[in-house]
Order: sequence, then C-alpha cells, then structure tokens
Amino acid sequence: MNTPFEDLQIAVLNALLADPVVQAVVGDRISDGLPKGYPCITFGASDYVPLDLDGIDLREQALQLHCWVRDGEKIWPTAVLADKVKAALHLAELQLSAHALVILKVESVRAFMDPDGLTGHAIVSVEAEIEER
Repeated sequence: MNTPFEDLQIAVLNALLADPVVQAVVGDRISDGLPKGYPCITFGASDYVPLDLDGIDLREQALQLHCWVRDGEKIWPTAVLADKVKAALHLAELQLSAHALVILKVESVRAFMDPDGLTGHAIVSVEAEIEER
C-alpha cells in the first residue's frame, strides 16, 4: 500500500500530465529529480505534520513543485508556467489510491532567476490535508 506522500505525489503527477494547458508548455518533462530538458517541472522538498482529530489520522502534507524555463534570460515565462501549475492544482479534487484527500491548496508561488543567470525558476508550494487509511 502506498504511503500518503506517495499517493499525493502520484495524483499530482497524473493531474499535471493530464492538464492540456500544462502539457502545452512542458510535454512529459515532469520528474522527481533533476531537470531533463526545458521547460520542465520537478518535484522538490516535502514534509508533513501528523494530526489526530478525535481518532481520525490526518496529516498536513506539504509539497514543492519547481518550474524551470530557459527563455532568453527572462523570468516571466517561468512565472507563467507556475501560474498554469497553480491553476491545475489549486482546490483540485484528486483521487488517492489508498488514502483520502480532504483538500489540496496552492499556498504560494515564487518566481526568480536561478544563480546561473540563464534559467527562470519558480517554486509552487502545495499543501494537502490527507486522511490516512
């Protein structure tokens, strides 16, 4: 059985792969690891806080998605990609295979130029409340 984190990451990946607006920008370049071509989306840091609500096991799971674009040393194409990711995920009603998603929210979006001076980089911070089963 998948952990709640695995369930969430798989559901987020599938949602992004199924979204035609996101796909128009990144194709299938969504991975857990280093960028494999640009533009792309990679999974980043994750953490959670366990919650116990009258015998119901819940967790607040945080997940970061990194958006990467190389387009003439500009940040705005990366911010546009991050907005598309936010639109695909914020309040999305995703199905988890072994656990139950209560709510999925995009908490913040931050775009900036990576230190290489060539790559726009954005971080989309997502938070999910998951009932563990």
